[in-house]
Amino acid sequence: MLNNRNPVYREIDAACLPIEGRLPPGLQGTLYRNGPNPRAGEASQHWFLGQGMIHAISLGGGQATYRNRWVIPQENLTPQLGKANTHVIAHAGTLMALEEAHAPVLLGPDTLAFHGHGSMTGRFTAHPKHDPATGALVFFAYAAGGRHTRTIRCGSLDAHGHLAWETCFEAPFCSMVHDAAVTARHIALPVLPLAAAPALDEGDTLGFAWQPELGGHLAVLRRGAYGSEVRWHEAPPVHAFHIANAWEEHDRLFLDLFVYDVPPLFPTPGGVRVKAAPARPCRWSVALEGREPVRVEHLHDMAGEFPRIDDRHAGGSYDQIYYASRSGVEQVGFQAITRLDLSRGAIDQFDFGLAASVSEPVFVPRGDDAPIDDGWLMSTVWRPEWAGSKLVVFDAGHVADGPVAAVILPQRVPDGFHGSFVPDVFLDLEKSR
Repeated sequence: MLNNRNPVYREIDAACLPIEGRLPPGLQGTLYRNGPNPRAGEASQHWFLGQGMIHAISLGGGQATYRNRWVIPQENLTPQLGKANTHVIAHAGTLMALEEAHAPVLLGPDTLAFHGHGSMTGRFTAHPKHDPATGALVFFAYAAGGRHTRTIRCGSLDAHGHLAWETCFEAPFCSMVHDAAVTARHIALPVLPLAAAPALDEGDTLGFAWQPELGGHLAVLRRGAYGSEVRWHEAPPVHAFHIANAWEEHDRLFLDLFVYDVPPLFPTPGGVRVKAAPARPCRWSVALEGREPVRVEHLHDMAGEFPRIDDRHAGGSYDQIYYASRSGVEQVGFQAITRLDLSRGAIDQFDFGLAASVSEPVFVPRGDDAPIDDGWLMSTVWRPEWAGSKLVVFDAGHVADGPVAAVILPQRVPDGFHGSFVPDVFLDLEKSR
C-alpha cells in the first residue's frame, strides 16, 4: 500500500505550476525541504538512513517553480559524505544539507548543485541555530569523538561562515542529542536516555536504545566558553527530539520542547519495542547560577512534533509555536497544522483528514519589519487520492481558516524532516546542477 514514506525516484524540473487560490504577493523566495529518499535498489534498514533528497519550490510574481534532486549525486556517493538527509538551511550564501554524523553538504541555492563539504569538517548535527542579532550560526554534535563516544562538540560560525568558536566536553553517556537550545548567551543540550547500545549496532536501531535508568541531564554552557565550564542539571528521564525556542529571563534559562515519555522508533537494549505516546509541549527552566534540577511545566495536551517559530525572535521571548499534529492519538504521522498561543494556552488548528500526511510548518514573516508572528505558514501535504503533494500556505494568525493558497506539485514530497524558506532566492531551471 502506498504511503508517504515511500521514496520517489524521478528528479524533476517544473515551471508554471497550477495554483489553487492566490499566492500572497509578498511571498517571494524558495522553500527547501529535506528528507531520506533511498535510491532504487538501495537497502535501507531504517527510515532515517535513506539518501537525502531536496525538494525546492520557488514562489514569485504569483508563479511557482519546482526542482528536486538527491543531495549527493550518484557519482559522488562515498561513506565520508554521509546521508545529508535531515535538514537544509541557508548560511553565508550557501545551502547546507545536514544530518547527525557528518559535516554539512553544501549546495547551490538556485540550482541545488553539489559542492561537497567545502571547508567544513567534523560532525555537525541537523539543528544548528541562527542568532538573529549577530547572524552567527551556533552548532553542536554528539559522539563528536567517533561513534558512540561521549564527546559533545559546540561551536559557532560567524555571519560569513568562518569558525568563530569551538570547544568540546564529555557527557555522562552517549545520548542522541538531536536538538539544542540557544539564547544570546548560552547553549543548552538535553542529554537524555535514548543512548548508545553497541550490541544493537546491526539492524534498524541505529545503535541506540531507550535506557531510562541512565537518567536525564541538561548541559548549559556559555557561548564562547571552554567545555570545562559546562554546568549539569538533573532532568527527567524522558526524550525530546525537538526544541521550539529558548530564552533568558530573571537569571533563569527557559526552553520549550516537545517531550516523549518514551521515544518512538527505538527499542530497549534487549531489542523490545515499547509503545510510545506522542510528544507534548513542555517548558523546562533552570537557574543560570548553581545546579538546581530542571523545573517542568506542561504547556498543552495537543500532541505533535516539528515545532517552528518566527525565527526573527529565536533566543528571545515569544508567544506562538507552530507544529504538525495528529487527527487522533492512534494515528501514524501527522495530519494537521497547529498554532499554540502560549499567552492564552489556546490552539488554532486545521486538519487535512485521517489519511493525510503533513510536513513541518515553516513560518515566513509578511515582511522584514512585520510584527512578531505576522506572516505565513508553509507546509507540504499529501493525500492518497492526489497524484502529487501540495504546498499549502496559511495566514499564520488564522490557521483554522485553512490554506489561502496551494501549489499543486508534479509528484509526491515524501515524509521528510525539516526545511527552510530563503527569501528573494529563486530556482534557475535554465541551469542544470
